[in-house]
Amino acid sequence: MADVAAYSVDDASTIEIDDALSVSMLDEDRVRVGIHIATPGLAVQRDNEFDELARKRMSTVYMPGQKIPMLPHEFVERFSLVEGKERPALSLYVEGSLSTGEIFSTVTRLERINVVKNIVQCELDPFVTIESLEDASVDLPYAEWLRPLWQFSRKLAEKREEVRGKPEYNNRVEYAFELQGPADDPDSVLNLIPRVRNAPLGLLTAEYMILANSSWGGLLAQHGVPGIYRSQQAMRTRMSTHPAPHESIGVPQYSWSTSPLRRYVDLVNQWQIIAAAEHGVSARLVAPFKPKDADLYAIIGAFDAQYSAWNDFQNTIERYWCLRWLQQQNISRVEATVIKEDLVRFNNAPLVTRVGGMGELPRGQVVLLDILGMDELSLDIDCRLHEVVETPVS
Repeated sequence: MADVAAYSVDDASTIEIDDALSVSMLDEDRVRVGIHIATPGLAVQRDNEFDELARKRMSTVYMPGQKIPMLPHEFVERFSLVEGKERPALSLYVEGSLSTGEIFSTVTRLERINVVKNIVQCELDPFVTIESLEDASVDLPYAEWLRPLWQFSRKLAEKREEVRGKPEYNNRVEYAFELQGPADDPDSVLNLIPRVRNAPLGLLTAEYMILANSSWGGLLAQHGVPGIYRSQQAMRTRMSTHPAPHESIGVPQYSWSTSPLRRYVDLVNQWQIIAAAEHGVSARLVAPFKPKDADLYAIIGAFDAQYSAWNDFQNTIERYWCLRWLQQQNISRVEATVIKEDLVRFNNAPLVTRVGGMGELPRGQVVLLDILGMDELSLDIDCRLHEVVETPVS
């Protein structure tokens, strides 16, 4: 049983609580961060009935008002890192320097944890600003947990930016879809809940998931245990069984492993990581997948195809509900931002469309559009340029 105070951060609708974080100050500068991941891989074994079900779906499918989980609800409930419940976890402990971001050591172990609180991000976002995180005099909820995690995560991000050669900018607003009514009723009222991707809480949790995915990919490579990696070189992203740099993230290797309740690739990697953590140099002899196992390549191909299909399906359903939302709000004129040429993104909804006759406008230019009509079957929306706003977005 781990003696840590761990917290998770998720959306209000999340039931698959894959991850939690803990932090301990060892001295004024030395910190130990724990990244704790749910372990369905202890019960889902290669080729058993749970594995067959998970492999058939490959991932959880999300859509407004509905979710098709990769694993049965009772299974998810048993392994999610629910507050106040003892749960098995695969934990990565990282010791490092708060002031420099240098990592001194990493340890991976199987253990049990008891999450103190499942934090709902939208409830905490208004209080967690960069100013409140960096000013110790400001009253901040969960300050002893958040502030050292934030400080260390910023140093980790700086090191990745050195490798990338440029900082990461992502100020785009994302939206959660909240339906008030059945998902199969077109008259159900939709609420679009905006959230900026680079909000501090989101940045913090994302940084530690990157750290875990990179560190565990390195652990597999160190012990000669095959895994499923994502790499990006020369702007081409691909999946393979061998480690390679992910240039856009700025890490030497990257293996999805922090969402094993939601993604099959993460579950497969978890089996391999558990073998490496428990058996060290002999892990390749006992891991479910041995070097050059052809089934790993089959999983990669099947996952790519299925994951792409689920994403297309999700985007289609979300686009439908965006059109319904515009009708429900009686919106006939919208502000949008030019992506390139005649392609624009609405500023009040996650909707992208083409607008003919706009002429040459720079990327980032804000425009006002008149909505002339829409078709819920083809999911088309007909817009016309009303005027160009003088100040483009930076």
